[in-house]
Amino acid sequence: MIEFDEPPQRRPYESVVPLINVVFLLLIFFLLAGTLQPTDDVEVDLPVGQVDDKRASEDLVLYVEADGFVYLGDRVMGADLAAYALRDFLDEQGIYDVSIKADADAPAHELIKLMEGLRNVGVREVNLVTEQSE
Repeated sequence: MIEFDEPPQRRPYESVVPLINVVFLLLIFFLLAGTLQPTDDVEVDLPVGQVDDKRASEDLVLYVEADGFVYLGDRVMGADLAAYALRDFLDEQGIYDVSIKADADAPAHELIKLMEGLRNVGVREVNLVTEQSE
């Protein structure tokens, strides 16, 4: 009698739909996680800098527009009085580090007044935020 070989066993069909679902969920997660970042309260055109230093304080951010006015949230003040107007706020919040996001066209003398005033009210460190040059 003739013996025939058994036909090869076929592997069961495995659906790739769960894998595709997982890939799409990961894609959605990374798209959302990558784009959710806080926006600035005031639109300023930051100057370009050479240093890539990531020490900008997240405690308090002051914005200086091209007209020289200083913004903290919805509060607007002149650069010469800003530090003194913020003295109580800084003391009660316990903030000793401040970042300044100044417009590239902001007058330098206004920035100097602001930095000197912040130093006089007890701020330990002032960081001037810039965009990194290419």
